Amino acid sequence: MSDPPAVVQIRRILAHEGMRLREIRLRALAEAPTAFGSTLAETEQRPDAVWSKRASGAAAGNIDALFVAEDGGRWLGLAGGVVDEETPPGEVELASMWVDPAVRGRGLGQQLIEAVVAWARAGGAGQLRLWVTVGNAPAIALYERHGFAFSGDTAPHPSNPALREALMLRPLPPEA
Repeated sequence: MSDPPAVVQIRRILAHEGMRLREIRLRALAEAPTAFGSTLAETEQRPDAVWSKRASGAAAGNIDALFVAEDGGRWLGLAGGVVDEETPPGEVELASMWVDPAVRGRGLGQQLIEAVVAWARAGGAGQLRLWVTVGNAPAIALYERHGFAFSGDTAPHPSNPALREALMLRPLPPEA
C-alpha cells in the first residue's frame, strides 16, 4: 500500500530561506526566460547576501511578500506581492509568479495568486497589478481566469527589448 499524496501547502517564505529562494528563482528563469524582468545570467551572479536579504524582507511586513507552493519540502511554485516607489498608491504588484511545469494545471497558480490577494487586501490595497509578456498565452489565460484584465498600457520588456509587456489589473473590492 502506498502513502497518500502529500498536500501542497501555500505559505509565506521564512526569513532564513534565501538559498531556497535562489534555487527556485533560477529554476523559473531557466524554464521561462522571457517571463521575468531579469536574466538567468545576471541572477546567477547575485551574492548570497542578496538572497538572504530578499527572503528576510519578504517573510514579514507589508512592503514585500513571497509565497511558495510546497509539497513534501520541495518548492513547486512562487508568487510575490510588492509595494515600491513605482507602485501607484493603493496597489500591489504581483511579481515573480511561476509554477513548475510538472505540476501546472493543478490549481497552484490560483492558490498562489489568492495568497498575494489576501496579503494585499490585508494591507489595504484596492487593486492588484502585473506585467505579463505579450504572447505568453498560458500566463495571460491564468490571469484572466482570476479576474485580471488588460489596462491598455504596454512597455518594453525589461530584459529583452525585442519583446513587450502588457499591464493587467485586478480590482480588489472589500470582501463581503
